[in-house]
Amino acid sequence: MRSRRIGSTDLVASEVGLAVWSLVAGDGARSDEDAAALLGAALDLGIAYFEASDSDDGGRAEVLLGQAARGHRDEVTVATTFGYDTTPRPWEPAPLVPRHDWSASFAARALDRSLQRLRLEPVDLWLLHHPGMDAIEFDELFELLEAQVAKGKVRHYGVALGPGPGWEDEGAAALGERRVAAVETVYNLAEQAPGRDLAALAAETGAGLVVRDPLAPRLDAAGRERLRFLERDRGQTLDQALLRFALDLPAVATALPPVRDRDHLAELAGAADLGPPTPEDLDRIAELHQGATP
Repeated sequence: MRSRRIGSTDLVASEVGLAVWSLVAGDGARSDEDAAALLGAALDLGIAYFEASDSDDGGRAEVLLGQAARGHRDEVTVATTFGYDTTPRPWEPAPLVPRHDWSASFAARALDRSLQRLRLEPVDLWLLHHPGMDAIEFDELFELLEAQVAKGKVRHYGVALGPGPGWEDEGAAALGERRVAAVETVYNLAEQAPGRDLAALAAETGAGLVVRDPLAPRLDAAGRERLRFLERDRGQTLDQALLRFALDLPAVATALPPVRDRDHLAELAGAADLGPPTPEDLDRIAELHQGATP
């Protein structure tokens, strides 16, 4: 597995990473045993960037990641998120959307809880989870982030953008004004905005890009069929080709594809050893993308 540096930091990520939060939430939720087995398989394949979340299923992803990573601490980069307050409030109706709390006191408590669940320190990359502009402009919060770096609890911090609250403007402000170490955003063959612009800005500021949804989940069956030329006589699958496209931007440090099972994980990990799309491929992709964009 090839690796890349995350921007100008001292953090190194495998080109293909694993979103541990995807193993415990939504349609991809697995048992602890199945998730642990997949994490072990990822380590065996050389995957070395793992990202959890502190707000999914009570921080279960952090617990599972900590258990897997502790025996490989010097080999992996560990990331997790903060910003959502999932504390139950029995006296209040359930919120229609999850609550954010960007106060410095809440962030400090969130970090301590994450460290307790991970049972390792420091967090290599601590990500604001879907920050709005209010979070990016909050000086007290960023003073707290710098203090945690100084204390050695966190090595670097960044932002994990929407869709939803926090997107292109927030990413640009985080990069340009706050000089964050990394930005996570959706970027794939079918959804190139705002990822492409943020990648260019990240390259200017010395930050790294973490790509979410690299396998273009919004592509319909007809769209995937039009892209079959990427796998014909290439010795690669379409998912591998989509992943290579996402990795083609120089600012990208790692991509987090959704994983169905161990075989799919091995297939995706193998994409790191394949060549990038050719100029002819990129021209044809651009034509298809323009034709599909209203």
